[in-house]
Amino acid sequence: MPSSRFDQWVRSVGDDPDPRFTLANERTFLAWMTTSLGLLGVGLAVGTLIPGNVVTLQVIGALWVLLSVLVALRALVRWFVVERAMRQDQPLPLSR
Repeated sequence: MPSSRFDQWVRSVGDDPDPRFTLANERTFLAWMTTSLGLLGVGLAVGTLIPGNVVTLQVIGALWVLLSVLVALRALVRWFVVERAMRQDQPLPLSR
């Protein structure tokens, strides 16, 4: 099976870390993605289901959706950075 650019980028440095650490990193990523999906659901519900001032609720809903996208992107970047640090046997970067 041909490897993707993503796979090549992650595996282009260092050695494979202990699978337990890779799986823990993946579980953390999936937890953040679950949070992102929850935020997306709230944004869609606020923007479409709640009766009231439509424009205000749509703006609030759009902000929730934007927050969802930001959380998802941050989770992906964090996963990349941690995975590469583990492969290079470097200390893990601190969260902000």
